[in-house]
Order: sequence, then C-alpha cells, then structure tokens
Amino acid sequence: MALLVLVAMPFNDAFYGFWVNYDAQGDAQQYELLHTTRIFQYTSGVLCGQVLALLAGAALASRNTQARALVVAVPLALLLAGVAVAVAYPLARAREGVYFTTPALDDPILVRVLLFELAAFPLYAAAGVGLGALLLGHLRRAATRWPLVFLLLLGWFAATLVGLLQDDRFAAPYALLWAVPPIAAGTAIALAGLSTDVWAVPPVPVGDWGRGSSAALLVSAAAYALGLNLLARWAGRRVPRPTKG
Repeated sequence: MALLVLVAMPFNDAFYGFWVNYDAQGDAQQYELLHTTRIFQYTSGVLCGQVLALLAGAALASRNTQARALVVAVPLALLLAGVAVAVAYPLARAREGVYFTTPALDDPILVRVLLFELAAFPLYAAAGVGLGALLLGHLRRAATRWPLVFLLLLGWFAATLVGLLQDDRFAAPYALLWAVPPIAAGTAIALAGLSTDVWAVPPVPVGDWGRGSSAALLVSAAAYALGLNLLARWAGRRVPRPTKG
C-alpha cells in the first residue's frame, strides 16, 4: 500500500496539467489548479488501495472459509486505508508550499471525499471475499487465476480513468455511478476539485464537489459486498456433497 502511494504521487501531481488544463491562466484557473492538485495529492494511492483491498479479499477467500475470510479481510482493509493516509499525508503536505493559508484537514471538500474513499476499503474487501468464494475453483488454478486478475485490473483501470476524466459535472449516464464503483470513486475525486466552470466570467459553480459520486461509491460498493457474499453462500449450499460409499 505504501508503495502504491509513492508510485501514484507523481501522477497525481501532474494530473491537472496533463488531463485538464496544461496552461492555467487567470486567478480562477490558477486556484482550480492548486485546489485540484491538493485533493489529488492527499488522496494519492486510495484508488489503487481499493482494488488492492478487493484482491486481498479474493485471495483470503481462496484459502479460507467465507466467514473467516470476511473476519480477516475487513480489518486488513482498514489497515490498508490507514497506511495510505499515513504515507500520503506527509508527502502531500511537503508539496503544498505556501499557497494555502489553512491546513488540508480544514478543507471540508478534501476531508469529505477522503473519508468516503477510505470508507470504501472494507466494502471492497468484503466484495472481494464474495467474488473469491464464487470463483474459488478458478482462483486455485494458476492458468485461470492470473488472466482473471489481469482482466480485473484492466477493467478497474478503465473505469477509474472514466471517473477521473470528468470535468465540472458527471457527463455520462448517472446509472454508471451506482453500477460501477470505480467510476464513482474516480468521479468523486475529480469533481471535488473541478466543480467550477472557470471559463465563465465570472466563474460559477456547476458541480456538487463530488458529494453525489461519493454517496454512490459507498452504496454501490456495499451492494456488491452484500450481493456477492449472499450469492457465494447460496452457490456453496447448492454444491452437492459427496456421499459415503
């Protein structure tokens, strides 16, 4: 988790200039640059940590009973969330310079989106346990385990990037936020910094600063966690037990 934060930090530093506006002009655009970069820096690694929690839950389910895997996966995910904050905070604080007069933890937008993203960690881990229990036979075979992991990571990367590339407001069907948690997670972080139309004169707020996407993230992740575990439990009961001969 610590390594993921370190790897993600340079990407988060350069996100605004590469994906949003490479030549910020005027006070409004400069403020948006600083505010968005601050949010990305302090949330560095959390999106990677969420998929790590999912994979950890699936790995635990492949070697333990479903109940035991849940008992271990949830506190493990909370530990991963704590490590993400512990590593990202001093790195982000060192990058802030003298542009902000208030501490990062006094920014209600940043604090809210960070707390929602961290709260998704145990939900992802629980969903991973359910997914691992459903795919138990495939995960125990190396020939199918690694292709499944690759497809999962590829889908997660594509969905997260869709969310991160939202500008001002969510421009895709809103059902995607509730159906695909990685899209909601990326959108919440993007809109937390980009919910202002800085091209208008004067600039006007047009987004919700990621509130709706954050709520969709937790609701959808919880739904997947509950649904996958119930489905895995139901599927496990339907497996015929061998009879003694």
